[in-house]
Amino acid sequence: MASKWQFQRRRGLCGECERVFVEGEILFSLLRLSSDVVERGDLCSNCFEHLDAEQSLFWWRTRHADGAGGLKLDLDSLLSLLAGMENEKNPAKKDFRFLLALLLVRHRKLRLVTVLKRASCEFLSLRKPRTKQLFEVEVRELNQARREQLSQALAGLMDPTLEVDLDSALNPASEG
Repeated sequence: MASKWQFQRRRGLCGECERVFVEGEILFSLLRLSSDVVERGDLCSNCFEHLDAEQSLFWWRTRHADGAGGLKLDLDSLLSLLAGMENEKNPAKKDFRFLLALLLVRHRKLRLVTVLKRASCEFLSLRKPRTKQLFEVEVRELNQARREQLSQALAGLMDPTLEVDLDSALNPASEG
C-alpha cells in the first residue's frame, strides 16, 4: 500500500480531459494509485470508460453540483474502502477502519455476526446483509479526542470541496 494518501479538492472539471462539468452531470470519483501516492480524482463518463482499471482502488458514481449541499456519505464507497484496508498494519489506519466499520453497522450496511478473540485482540465479525461476505475488523480503543479526529478525517475524505492529506489527518499530532 502506498505510504502517503493525498486527496485533491474537486476542481469542477475532468481530471483527464479537463472538460468543465455541468450542473447535474454524472461523473465518477475514484481513488487510484499514481506513482507512490493514493489520489482522489473526478472523471467524466467518457474518460472513466477508458480508465486503466489496474490503477483504481475503487470508484463511485456521483453528480456534479456547483453549490455544495452539505456532506453526503457514500456508504458503498466506505464499504469498498473498509475492504481495501483489510491488511492494513498502520495503527492509525486500523483506528480509521474500526470507525468505518462502526459507521457501516450504524447505517445497516454491515451486521454484527460475532465477536472473536485472538491472542490479546478482539475482532468484530461483520456480514454484509443478504450476502455471505464477511469482514473482520480489529476492535480499537478510541477516546473522544481520537474519535473526533477520525471523524474529521472521514469528513475530509468524503467532502469534495476539501483538500485532505489523509495520513496527517489520521495520525495524531506528535506532542513535543
